[in-house]
Amino acid sequence: MTTMTTGTAEVAAEFTVPDLLVEEADTVVTVTFNRPGKLNSLTPQMYEDLGRVCERVNVDPAVRLLVVRGAGRAFAAGSDIAHFRSFTDGEDGVEYENRFVAVLARLERVRVPTLAVIDGPCVGAGLIVAAACDVRVATTRSYFGLPIARTLGNALSAYPLALLADRLGSARLASMVARARMLPAAEAASIGFVAETAVPDHFDDLVAVVTGDLLAAAPLTVCSTREVLRRIRTTVLPESADLVRAAYGSDDFRAGVAAFLRGERAEWSGR
Repeated sequence: MTTMTTGTAEVAAEFTVPDLLVEEADTVVTVTFNRPGKLNSLTPQMYEDLGRVCERVNVDPAVRLLVVRGAGRAFAAGSDIAHFRSFTDGEDGVEYENRFVAVLARLERVRVPTLAVIDGPCVGAGLIVAAACDVRVATTRSYFGLPIARTLGNALSAYPLALLADRLGSARLASMVARARMLPAAEAASIGFVAETAVPDHFDDLVAVVTGDLLAAAPLTVCSTREVLRRIRTTVLPESADLVRAAYGSDDFRAGVAAFLRGERAEWSGR
């Protein structure tokens, strides 16, 4: 059941869904992915609800900061794989990617600064959501990855790949995907993907400091800077639906989903 702490209560009062906690305290809205037993794996409904929060923040002048975090011992360990059992062809994958991109765009263009608070796995779709935020802080036990070449055999469209390449560097991203390699928090901080890290016992103090920094900043300056950078990155994105369609419609993708749900590793055929 969703619980919420309200300040002005304008945003939080609209959300009563079980997998997304929306808390409002003073001028900060916090969204918490709330499936700790599944390491906060993200469902399509959770994506849509995150987008709805962004829309409500945009019309509530009392809100000054949007925080995204996960319950329990993970930020978010990717998408909920069970959802993919309903896919019948590659077009389902294209539609899924388009809906996901629409939510990412809402998060990137929300009118207030955004902060990803990361403790534990930040993987797959969780990595992409975190990348869409302005600032990321993490505990030293966190790690980051995009292991789709090991788990599902699906593909990302141009928008999230361009976002991750911008945040991580294209060479590092290509290696992370090809080798299903996880990036430790210290390395993520060394390349600037994570702004700062702290040991778990001191993490709340770090979050409080960074929250204060963001609340003290001129929001128009932060968001105009972010928007210009987003426009630079997205001005000429290539068409990628054909590649997404081919991956989601492949024998490998179906095998990957089935193997993942059995707790096994797929054997890839390249078809």
